[in-house]
Amino acid sequence: MRRPPLGPGAAAAVLVLGVLAALKALALVLLAEAVARGVVGVLDDHPDAWRGALVLGVLAGLLRAATTWAGQYVAVRAAGEAKRGLRRELARRVLAGGGHDVGATTVVGTVGLDALDDYYARVLPAVVTAATVPLLVGLRILSADWVSALIVVLTVPLVPLFMALVGLHTQDRVDESSAVLQRLSHHLVELARGLPVLVGLGRVQEQAAALREVSERHRETTLLTLRTAFLSSLVLELISTLSVAVVAVFVGVRLVHGDLDLLTGLVALLLAPECFAPFRDLGAAFHASQDGRAALRRADEIVAEPVPEDVRRAGPAPSVPGPPALRIRGLGVHHPGRPVPALSGIDVELPGGSVLSVEGPSGSGKSTLLGVLAGTVPARSGSVEGVDPSAVAWVPQHVHTVAGTVLDEVLLHAESEAAAREALARVDLARLSGADPDRLSPGELRRLGLARGLARVAAGARLLLLDEPTAHLDPAGARRVEALVDELRGRVTVVLASHETEVTALADQQLLLGAAAAPRAEGGSGASPAPGTAAPSRADGLLPAPGTAPPAAPGEGPHDALRELAAFLAPAPWRTAGAVALGTAAALFAAGLTTLSGWLIVRAGEQPGIMYLMVAIVGVRFFGIGRAVLRYAERLLSHDAVLASTTELRARVWAGLAVRGVASRSLATGGAALDHLVATADRVRDLVPRVVLPPLIGVGTAAGAGITVAALHPGALPALAVALVGGLLVGPLLALLADRSAARGATVLRSGVLRRFAAMVAAADELRANGRAAAMLSELEALEQDAERAARRSAWALGLGSATAVLACSVSSVLMLAATADPAREGVLAGPVVAALVLLPLGLLEPMLGAVDAAQQWPALSASLRKLRPLTAAAREAADDDPGLPDGTGTAPPAVHELALHGLAVTWPGAPAPAFRGLEASVRRGQWLVVEGPSGAGKSTLLAALLGHLPAAEGWWSVDGTDSRELDAAGLRRSVAWCPQEAHLFDSTLRGNLLLARDREDRPSDAELRAVLERVGLGPFLAELPEGLGTRVGPGGAHLSGGQRQRVAVARALLTRAGVVLLDEPTAHLDAPAARSLLADLRQGLADRVVVLVTHHLAEAAAGTDARLRLPGTHPARTPEPTAAQAVPAAG
Repeated sequence: MRRPPLGPGAAAAVLVLGVLAALKALALVLLAEAVARGVVGVLDDHPDAWRGALVLGVLAGLLRAATTWAGQYVAVRAAGEAKRGLRRELARRVLAGGGHDVGATTVVGTVGLDALDDYYARVLPAVVTAATVPLLVGLRILSADWVSALIVVLTVPLVPLFMALVGLHTQDRVDESSAVLQRLSHHLVELARGLPVLVGLGRVQEQAAALREVSERHRETTLLTLRTAFLSSLVLELISTLSVAVVAVFVGVRLVHGDLDLLTGLVALLLAPECFAPFRDLGAAFHASQDGRAALRRADEIVAEPVPEDVRRAGPAPSVPGPPALRIRGLGVHHPGRPVPALSGIDVELPGGSVLSVEGPSGSGKSTLLGVLAGTVPARSGSVEGVDPSAVAWVPQHVHTVAGTVLDEVLLHAESEAAAREALARVDLARLSGADPDRLSPGELRRLGLARGLARVAAGARLLLLDEPTAHLDPAGARRVEALVDELRGRVTVVLASHETEVTALADQQLLLGAAAAPRAEGGSGASPAPGTAAPSRADGLLPAPGTAPPAAPGEGPHDALRELAAFLAPAPWRTAGAVALGTAAALFAAGLTTLSGWLIVRAGEQPGIMYLMVAIVGVRFFGIGRAVLRYAERLLSHDAVLASTTELRARVWAGLAVRGVASRSLATGGAALDHLVATADRVRDLVPRVVLPPLIGVGTAAGAGITVAALHPGALPALAVALVGGLLVGPLLALLADRSAARGATVLRSGVLRRFAAMVAAADELRANGRAAAMLSELEALEQDAERAARRSAWALGLGSATAVLACSVSSVLMLAATADPAREGVLAGPVVAALVLLPLGLLEPMLGAVDAAQQWPALSASLRKLRPLTAAAREAADDDPGLPDGTGTAPPAVHELALHGLAVTWPGAPAPAFRGLEASVRRGQWLVVEGPSGAGKSTLLAALLGHLPAAEGWWSVDGTDSRELDAAGLRRSVAWCPQEAHLFDSTLRGNLLLARDREDRPSDAELRAVLERVGLGPFLAELPEGLGTRVGPGGAHLSGGQRQRVAVARALLTRAGVVLLDEPTAHLDAPAARSLLADLRQGLADRVVVLVTHHLAEAAAGTDARLRLPGTHPARTPEPTAAQAVPAAG
C-alpha cells in the first residue's frame, strides 16, 4: 500500500512541523531543567534557585503551549489540502466513466477518505516529532549523563521494530475488517436506495434484521482487529516503561553510591520518557489511520482502472452552418456475462438537424444505443462520426440530480441564470425553481431532465438524446414535449427512444431494433420513409404544474442532543461505565508513575540502603505495567460499547427512514440516506468516545490527585487547582468560545461534501455526457475548501484550549515549588514528597487534554445527534405503536374484500393545505380503482396514505369496513403491497430481487419465479441467460433495460400475497403491445385482490368493471385551494 500523498503544500507543512517539533524539544528541556533545579533549590534551601526555576518553568510552559497550538493548526491545514487532492483525483476518474459500483465508490470517496484525517492530522506530525524530539532531547541527556543516554540509545530502536512487527501481523485482520466495513456500507446504500420497495413489500423488518446481523459481524471483526492492533500500543507502552525504569534504576543506584548528583539524575529521569513518547504517539496514530489507508488503496484501484475507449468522433466540419450529420458504422455492444450482443452491426446515416426514432421492444437495445452516443456505454466494435463529446445534451430514462434546488440543477447546464429560467419555463417548472430536486415526483423529475437538455442546446449542444422523454408525464405534458422536439428540428440533431406513437411520429427516420426488424435506419436519404409519419399534435393549453414538496420540519430543542446521547449509550451502559473506570485508573496509574519516579530519585539522592528503595522500584514497575494494561483494556471495552451502540443506532435510523422515507423523497435518496445511515452514524460512533469518556476520566483523575495532595500536603492544593481548573474548566471553555460553532459548521459542511460527492457518483454518466464534469469538479472543490476553512477554525480553537491545558499543568508544577519551599525548609515536608508533588501536575496532562478535546468536539456531536433525532424519534413512536411485530408470520394475510375512501383529505407535513379533499371511492375484491390526473395532482400522495405513511387530515379510509386508524401497523403492512413508479432493483440476482416479495417462511420456489417472469413477458429473456435466475442485475438493475426493470418490479408485485396491491405506472417504459399484454396478465394474476392503479393512460388501463378516480387540481403545496375528486365508473 502506498503512502498517502502529502498534497501541494506538503514540503512547507513538514518544514513548519519540524521547526515546531524542535521548539517543543527545547520547551521540554527547559521545563525539565526548571523542575530539576527547582526541586534541588527547595531541598538545599536556595530561594533564588527555585524562584529562577519558577520563571524558567513558566517560560517553558508558554513555549510548549504555543507549539501545541500551532502544531494542531498546521497539521489540520495539511490534512485538508492533501485529502482534497485525493478526492479530486477520485472524482475525476469516476467522471471519466467505466461503470463503477455506485455504493462502493460512494463509500470510498466519502467516509473512506475522511478516515484519512487521522493519518494527516496525527501520523504526519507524529512522524516529524519522532524524527526530531528524541534526537534533540537525547543530546541533552548525553550532555548530562552518558550512561542514561546509552540506555536510551539501546532501547529506543526496539520501539519502531516491534511497531513494525505488530503492524505486519495485524495487516491481514485490518484488511478483513475494511472489507467487512465496505460490504456493510454497500449494504446500507443498497437498503437506502431501495427503501420504497422494501416498505411497499412489507420487508422492512426483515431487512432491518439483516442490517443488524451485518453490523454485528462488523463489530466482532473490528474487535478482533483491535485486540491485535491495540496489542501494538501495549507492547510499545511496556517497552517504553521498562526502558525508563532501567534508566531510573541506574540513576538511583548511582545516586545511592554517590556517583551522580541529584540535579543530573532528575534531568535524565524527566527527559528519558520524552524520547519514547513520540513513538507511542506514532503507533497509536498509525493504527487509528488504518481504515483511511485501506480506503486509499481502494481509491487507487478505482483510479487505476482503464478508461473505456470512446468510439465517438466529431468528424469533418459541415459545409454549411448547422448541426453535423450522424454516421454510425458497424456498431456493436456486448454486455459482460450475456450470451448475445446487445447491439450488432448497427448502421445509420442521419442528416444534420433531423430527428431519428429508435424503436423496438423492451430490451432490444434502444437505451444502449443512446448510451453509446452519450459516451456512457462502451462499444466493442464500429464507429460513430458527427458527435462532438462536448456538444451533447442527454436526457436519460432515470434522471439523477446533484444540486440543491431545481434552478441550480439547470443552471449547472446553462450559460446563464436567464437561460436556466427560460428552460424551466418551457417545461412548466418555473414555479418549482426553488424546490429540492429530491422532492420532485417522477413526472416533475422527467421535466427537469428535459429542462437541462434545453439549457444544453441553448448553450451550444448539437446533438440531443432523449430516452423515453414522455414517461411519467400526463397527456398535456407529453404534448408539450412533442411540441418542443418538433420545434428543435433543424437546430439540432435529435435521437430519441420512445414507446409512444405520438412521439415516434415526429421522426424523420426510424431505426428498428430487435426481432421486429433488421437494424437499419429507415427514411431520409437512402432509406424508405418512416411508415405512418404524421405531424405531431400540439396542445396550446397545458395543465398547471404541480407544486413544491413540504418544507422541512422545525428544528429540535436544545436538550434533544443530550436525550439522544443517553439513548445512544443505553444499549451498553455497564461497558461504558467500565471503560470510564478503567480509563480513570489508567490515568491515575500514569500520574502515580510520574510521582513515584520523582520520589524514588530524590530518596535515592539521600543515599539510603538499597533495600529501602525496593518497594518504590517495584511500585514504579507496577504503575508502568498497570498503566499499559489498563489502557489496553479501556480501549477494547470502550470500542466494544460504542460499536454495540452504533449497531442499535443504525437500526433506529433505518426504522426511522422506513417510517418517514416514503413520505419524504429526499430521505429515500441514496445520498441523503448514506449521509444518515453511514456518514452521520459513523461520526457519532467516532465522537462519542472522544466526548463522553475524557471529561469523566478527567474528573475522576482530578479527584484522585486532589485526595493525594490533601493527604501529603494540603497547602499545595491551590497549586494543584491551577492544573485542574485550567485543564478541566478554562481550557475547555476557551476552546468552546474560540470555536464559535466552527466544529459544528465543519461537520455540516463535511456532510454537504459527502452528500454532493454521493450525488456526483450516482449522476456521473449524466454529468460526463452533458459536458458538465469539469463544472462538477469545480463545485466539489469549492465545497471542500469551505469545509477546510471551517476545520482550520476548529483546529485553531482546539489548539487554544490544548495550549491552555499544557500551560496550566506546567505552571502548576513550578508553583508547587513555592507551595513546598517553606515546609521543606522547616522540615515539615520531606524531600521525596516535594519531588512527588512537583511532578504530579505533569502526569495529569493527558486527561486534561482529553477534556479540552471533548469540549471542543461536543458541538459537532450535538449537531450529528440532533440531525438523527427526527428519524430515531419516528422509530421510537412506531415501536410504541407497533412493538416488535414482524412483517409477516409465514402465513398468507387475510383476504381483503373491500377498500373504501370516505371524504378523504391528506396533507403533506408542512404543506399549507391538503393535496386533495373529499375523495369518495369503493372498490371490491377483483376490481381495480384506476386513479388518473396531471403530474403532482396527488396520486402518489394517495398511495402514501394507503400505505399508512400519511394520516388523513379529513375523512378516513377503510379495509373491509374497518377504519385504517384502527388497524395495527403490522396488519396494514401485510395487507397492502406497493409497486412504485421507479421500482429499485437491488444489486443482486433476479432470484434475490423476486424473493423480496415474501418472507422467508413463505419463500417462493424457482418454478414460481420462472412462471411469474413468463407471465410478465420475460420468459424468452430468462431462457437466454446462462445463469438463469442467478443472473446479477447490477446496481439499480443497470444490466437490464428500463422495460425489463419495470417488468421485474411488477413480477414482485404478482408474487406478494397482500390483499391490496398498489400499482404506480406499471407500464412505464413499455411499448403499447407489451403494456396491453402486461395489464392483461396483471388482471389475471391479481383477480383475487383489490388493485389501485395510478396511470396517465386511462384508455389503455381501464376496464368496464373498474372504478375511476379523477384528481384534477394543482398540488396545494403551491396553490392553497384543495382539489376535490370522486370515483365514477369507467367508460365501458
